[in-house]
Amino acid sequence: MSLQRKQIIMNEISFWKKNKLLPEHYCDFLLALYAQGENNGDEQTENSSKAVLAKKQKTKVILYTIVGLLTAILLASLFVATTAIFIPIILVAIAILSFLYIAIKLVKNKSVMAPLLFVFSALLLLALSFKVWDIYFGDNPLLLIGLIFGNCLLWLFSGLLMKLVYFSISGILGILLIIGYFIFN
Repeated sequence: MSLQRKQIIMNEISFWKKNKLLPEHYCDFLLALYAQGENNGDEQTENSSKAVLAKKQKTKVILYTIVGLLTAILLASLFVATTAIFIPIILVAIAILSFLYIAIKLVKNKSVMAPLLFVFSALLLLALSFKVWDIYFGDNPLLLIGLIFGNCLLWLFSGLLMKLVYFSISGILGILLIIGYFIFN
């Protein structure tokens, strides 16, 4: 049996022992069997499990960075691209739908990535609203205020529905700022 396969089995047995899925003496016997009598089995499995966790953590950080960079690139493409205006709009719309789909799937696992994808989707939707207003309705500032108000309402309702406090607060603050703008202007 290869060393890597033994290490995987020993990690699994250590997990069983740690979470009391099997009696401790059974786990000790199995660890001794797979370690072929070496005493450092516990230390070795702990080190390898730490290495596996570190690798998973590194993978998550890389994934978060990639999604963040993708969002930043899409945001920049909305406001920098001047000749092909429909391509960034279509790409942002696809990204919003993809992020929402993935986030809804990840909510079940209570992943940290789900709220991050919700926030990125909200930012992209707000930027998309600005771009559409700029292209089609640039001379109508009331429509821009209406689009911002719609985004704030969407944030408020999605915050209440999904119990995301930061969305609720953002929606309420946005609505209050818009109302304040109309009162004091």
